[in-house]
Amino acid sequence: MLYLSSNLWRNRVLIKQTILYPKELQKREISGIDELMKLDCFSYASAAKDLDVLENPRLQEWRRHSKFVIFGVGGSSLGGQCIQAISKSDNVKFIDNIDPAALQKTFSEINSEETGFLCISKSGETLETIHQVALALDFVEKKKDMFVFITENKPSTMKKMAQELDILCLDHPTAVGGRFSVFTIVGMLPAALCGIDPLKIRFGGKQVLENYLGEVGKGARFIGESLQKKITQQVSFIYSDKLAPFGAWLAQLYAESTGKYGRGITQLTARGSTDQHSQLQLYLDGNGDKCFTFLFENQESGRVPSNKYLPPTFPYLKGKTTADIFKAQYAATMTSLLEKKCSVRKIEIQEISPEILGALFMHFMLETVCVCKLMEVNPFDQPAVDRGKILTKKILSEDADKIR
Repeated sequence: MLYLSSNLWRNRVLIKQTILYPKELQKREISGIDELMKLDCFSYASAAKDLDVLENPRLQEWRRHSKFVIFGVGGSSLGGQCIQAISKSDNVKFIDNIDPAALQKTFSEINSEETGFLCISKSGETLETIHQVALALDFVEKKKDMFVFITENKPSTMKKMAQELDILCLDHPTAVGGRFSVFTIVGMLPAALCGIDPLKIRFGGKQVLENYLGEVGKGARFIGESLQKKITQQVSFIYSDKLAPFGAWLAQLYAESTGKYGRGITQLTARGSTDQHSQLQLYLDGNGDKCFTFLFENQESGRVPSNKYLPPTFPYLKGKTTADIFKAQYAATMTSLLEKKCSVRKIEIQEISPEILGALFMHFMLETVCVCKLMEVNPFDQPAVDRGKILTKKILSEDADKIR
């Protein structure tokens, strides 16, 4: 368990992880975990000075727009989407794909004079983002006032575009890969646009670094032990609609970090309670190749329907709030999997907040790296992805008729 030291969070549990099965984990040593805290992707959680860039006069002026569109793919977008989902903001739209109909719909709905465009690509060469930016530049007149770029401070297509059009360009940390970048400006600027204090997210991550490394190691050993049993698929059963995008962020984190040399973990996401009615049959009666992480948000709110409209065939619903029913379904689903001797852990949080989201980001980033250490693979590269990029460029360079 972890307790935050601030007055706001004093004596409140931030994250509570429990391994339900197997009852005891093998005592596998994960060496060098303390050294991980020194890596840039983790140390940003303890930083503040870099956020001075949010006070940049040009950025402040750009932030006066009433709406924002954020272009980016993968790690340039998924963390920000998680942050937006827990906010009350409706003025930020993430575009992380180049589906033609969706892009056309986006541009038909936005007011070019009221919208600021944030374009994020670590390399500055991401095909999808370059295409999105080109479309957006065609869409607006006052280009330098409407755009902000985030990319590495080195020669690239996006860097050159920013220089030629006098667009404000913020530095993406070179030593931090996209899927580990949520604590950098890549996640913190979208947080600010959504009305969330970036330091609150970092505070939660910092608390995990300082107080929670033992729990991170326990989670890594849970996954590692599953791998020893030839279980290569992890299902995250998420009982919180606000955390729905977290499953996609987690999928990229595990896939690109662990998927190497014929090994890896396939991260699947199930939505509680909805997917009890669509996926649970497979999990209970399938081939037993999955382990399960339940992520449950304790919510106190929930209405009690009038007994007047409750049918007599549902007497157990009388006096029960929506939160009561939600928690009962969560408990029942876990129990049914435990009865099948499935590997199950649960992570419970209080009602979601920026601090708790930051703690979840940090927990799973560290856990993934620790799992990679157990697997003896490098968590920070993704060499196989380049092949698809090369083939895409080759196809697009051929005659357009051949593509069609």
